[in-house]
Amino acid sequence: MRIAICDDDERCLEEEHAMIAEAAEELGIAYDTELFTDPAELIAGRVKYDVIFMDVEMRSMSGIEAAEAIHGYNRSALIFFVTNHEGYMDEALNKHAFRFWVKPINRQRLIYGMESAVREINSSNTYLQVTIGSRLARIPMNDIIYACAKNKMTSLVTTGGTVEIKEPFKNILARLNGGYFCRSHASYCVNLNYVVRYDKEKVVCRSGGAEYEAYMSKRCYGGFARQFIRWAGDNV
Repeated sequence: MRIAICDDDERCLEEEHAMIAEAAEELGIAYDTELFTDPAELIAGRVKYDVIFMDVEMRSMSGIEAAEAIHGYNRSALIFFVTNHEGYMDEALNKHAFRFWVKPINRQRLIYGMESAVREINSSNTYLQVTIGSRLARIPMNDIIYACAKNKMTSLVTTGGTVEIKEPFKNILARLNGGYFCRSHASYCVNLNYVVRYDKEKVVCRSGGAEYEAYMSKRCYGGFARQFIRWAGDNV
């Protein structure tokens, strides 16, 4: 795993480095880490890191601006935003934050987050193979925002648009990656990577500045909430 840590506070940078190294070794993750105090230097290198820990408030450029630039050449980078203020959460999530944590980083949350990152990296090349019309297609799992039943067919809402599949929802459901897809309703299954908020009636997902809503049922709410908490690394 290639890891970059970017924080213009050198003391915080070293503390985060020590915690991340300890967590990676505890999890048995092979890793290589590079440290940056200037996000411009991180961007200029155009290295495709697997995971980036990014401070939000920096003098030369905000972490959110840096993340936007990084995703311009490395959309698969998993970015952990670290900040002193929760007020940046909505904007950070809109820049495809993998996690958003308030300093200081909680050790157990870091362990859960890095475990999730490993699962995400391992599944990043996973595709859902479907037939669209008469054509066989492979849709990246990471691009699916949610799947829902539509009569005897399945509708896949993806980052590239909506795709109608002539297969029952239960067939598609069985092939979705169980690590980050979760049922929110008898007829809906949501990719947790895109969830920004949810309640007992709906789940709101966000991608590329656009929001998408999936139904939530009372029966699924408890299980969805528990899986989302585990996935987010907040089971502390």
